[in-house]
Amino acid sequence: MQSSWISAEQLAQLSNDTKQAFISPLPAFYVVRISGPDQKKYLQGQTTCDINTLTEHNFLRGAHCDAKGKMWATFHLWQQGEDILYTGFRDEIQASLVQLKKFGVFSKVSFHDTQEQLAVLGISGPDADKLVATLGFAVPAPGALVAVPDGQLLALAEQHYLLVLDIAAAKTLLTTQALHLAAPTRFLAQHILHGLPYLEQALIGEYVPQNLNLQAIDAISFTKGCYIGQEMVARMKYLGKNKRATYILKAQSAETPAAGSDIEVQLEQNWRRSGVVVNAVNIHGELLVLAVLPNDTAPDAHLRLASAPETLFRLEALPYSLN
Repeated sequence: MQSSWISAEQLAQLSNDTKQAFISPLPAFYVVRISGPDQKKYLQGQTTCDINTLTEHNFLRGAHCDAKGKMWATFHLWQQGEDILYTGFRDEIQASLVQLKKFGVFSKVSFHDTQEQLAVLGISGPDADKLVATLGFAVPAPGALVAVPDGQLLALAEQHYLLVLDIAAAKTLLTTQALHLAAPTRFLAQHILHGLPYLEQALIGEYVPQNLNLQAIDAISFTKGCYIGQEMVARMKYLGKNKRATYILKAQSAETPAAGSDIEVQLEQNWRRSGVVVNAVNIHGELLVLAVLPNDTAPDAHLRLASAPETLFRLEALPYSLN
């Protein structure tokens, strides 16, 4: 899958400097259209979210896991007419789609690439709701979805939205709203500050959903019944097996570590491996990271990037409770 609705040259011209609400094109986020009479039944047995709670006014967060509960993907999905749209970062969607197609041959369900039809954008920043209203859209509450001309608007969190449009409408938006455009890294920085992870290639198949706090953002149903990986996910909850969680880290640094980079913690005079970078964005020397660490990591722990020991992190408060 390769997105072609915005060029590399157009992306390179977008700024990270805005301090106001902004619109970011997100060509690295893909959408798959899922069709067929068995679509909901099939996805119910494949994902951590309860597909039966899906309505035309909401969207669901979830994860797609292997039999050991390790994630191929995190995602958002919603209903569009007779179909379900399924979106996430390109690496995880590609990995998930391979598995969905493999088992889908036994059900009346089909999967369709939309890279030539649909574009994904983000709207975020201070007073993003006012920018949404300026665009002529209704402003959904967090967790809700509204139909907009030629697409849908999902409220991922307060002042943080995902906009999926037909490509023609997206291109028009880029032209008419040029003053509000910002680089994708600006949106991804807000994604990190909201504690919302996605899986890059290095971490696919490495973590169970609770390691990435998915239980805290309503991405796991513990009442829906069986799905692939459900036994391990339930064990993490009910037997207290989960020993890791995802945290927000900040540092002043020129580094932008790749997903999977090691983070070390200081123990007296020594440093030892403690965690792993999940997502990272660097804007003008401010490094923002989502990292998996032991869930008993102290707020004042001394943490550093193993590959660049001069990069010293501080823990930031999560916007939700892990309890």
